[in-house]
Amino acid sequence: MDQHEAYQWLRERLIGPVTGGAARTVATALSADLARLVNRDPPFDPWGWADRIENYRFETGYPDAIFISADGRLVGTWIMGNDYRVKSQFYGGYPATYLERVRALFRDKQRTLHLFSGHVDLEKFPGDTVDISLAAESVHTSGSRHYADDAHTLEDVPLDRYDLVLADPPYSVEDAEHYQTSMVKRNKVLVALARLPAGAHVVWLDQVLPMWRKDTFDLIGVVGIVKSTNHRFRVMNVFRRK
Repeated sequence: MDQHEAYQWLRERLIGPVTGGAARTVATALSADLARLVNRDPPFDPWGWADRIENYRFETGYPDAIFISADGRLVGTWIMGNDYRVKSQFYGGYPATYLERVRALFRDKQRTLHLFSGHVDLEKFPGDTVDISLAAESVHTSGSRHYADDAHTLEDVPLDRYDLVLADPPYSVEDAEHYQTSMVKRNKVLVALARLPAGAHVVWLDQVLPMWRKDTFDLIGVVGIVKSTNHRFRVMNVFRRK
């Protein structure tokens, strides 16, 4: 019996079937402790994609559009539609339901960092933020912290405290000019994110798959994002720190 099989065996007997919001919250807390007891090597994901997809369906009620491929990765397509309820009307803002969907997939995470935060809505997805300028006008909630730092180094950010990073960098030189900043070197940002703890996830929204070190991260998910006609196609790339 390997570590994952042992974890599943114990979870079924100690926690049992997970139903309802309160039961799922309790199970999440117990699962994290249980995984630490079973696991002594670099941590596997206590939930796994099957659990995350189940919670996504439970919380959002959206049609099934993501699934686990034969190689174990999360794949699929989210068709968002042109939703005019988007709270942020700023250039490059997230589609209306994007944060809701990602949060449902990663409900077990304890500390989130929003990278290239700009005007992210922290009421929808609480967490700390990083942007090149302290003038970034995120919709803050009490308890959140904002770091003014260069994403290529993240020298002032205690990355070891976070288990989830959401990144939405400028996609092109034109976008960077709009934000009045230089174009991001994606591979350097992922090198900086190597200071995350093992098991942490990076959800990277972009128009390309960024280069990463295969001894540092695993690519465990790729989901296409379609907003509406005449909008750019984006991809949600999901990495897990080894």
